[in-house]
Amino acid sequence: MINEIIKKLDHKKIKFDNLRFLAGDASDRKYFLIKQENNTNVLMFDNDSKNLERFIKISYLLKEHVSIPEIITDLKEDDILIIENFNKNKFSEVLKKSNRIKLYKVALDALLYIHKKKINKKLVQYSKKIFFDESNLFFDWYLDLSKKRVELLKNEFNSIFSDFLDKVYLLPSVFIHRDYHIDNLFYLKEKEKHFKCGWIDYQDALIGPCVYDVVSLTQDARIDVEKRTENFLIKYYLDNFKYIDKDLFLFSYTVIAIQRHLKVLGIFKRLEMRDNKKNYIKHIPRVLRLLESNLKKNKFSPLFKILEKPLGL
Repeated sequence: MINEIIKKLDHKKIKFDNLRFLAGDASDRKYFLIKQENNTNVLMFDNDSKNLERFIKISYLLKEHVSIPEIITDLKEDDILIIENFNKNKFSEVLKKSNRIKLYKVALDALLYIHKKKINKKLVQYSKKIFFDESNLFFDWYLDLSKKRVELLKNEFNSIFSDFLDKVYLLPSVFIHRDYHIDNLFYLKEKEKHFKCGWIDYQDALIGPCVYDVVSLTQDARIDVEKRTENFLIKYYLDNFKYIDKDLFLFSYTVIAIQRHLKVLGIFKRLEMRDNKKNYIKHIPRVLRLLESNLKKNKFSPLFKILEKPLGL
């Protein structure tokens, strides 16, 4: 792959001194460090051109409101973007017990700011169909059951879950990053206020219920978030939106947590089985614990009854 990229850069007469692999993610997207004169930038390679187009489009929507990487060179016709490097400031690399509240508060400040802005220009709504398509990944990939049994469980779950989602949609609709977790956030200490939180991987953004990204941050598949920290962040968010019904928000928080954990279990299992990417499997026990704790809340006993046996809870 790296030779292919070098050929494309040479063909476009892009000057660089060095190119080396940085990271991949759950998609086929790959990142490289590219040294250009005195700067080391990030080269994003994605052979799904629609992903790059969405990244560019949403970058223009966000750039005045939150910290995102500057697009330095646009070669989307060659599946390449060269973007600003946020360096080794990823939340997952700099989070410590001593700075955890400070960093999470900065991440939430960025959400608070964007949620107060009307950013919905031609972005797709987070429809019920999208929610169901995501949670169905759990049934289709995670459960080792007969197809008939899987379809039965899926239909039972979706029938009840649909009513729960109706209530979630009563919350304000806002810009949703959709993957707001510690590997997509950077701490930029030289910046001011909420701009201290840098965002990447927002190309799948939608417009939907305001609770979604809060759940992604506080019930992260990749790291244990102390209950004290989670409760602080929920309260901090609600203190900034006095008009939001607290009970509705907390109910919706659990609904989205259940949906997201099911989606993540399905994705992680699919990555292992279909794509031979096994490094996400280590997070499954954490996701199962989070899912169980949400399902066991009183109002969600109908969902717990459906999933209890298949999950071995």
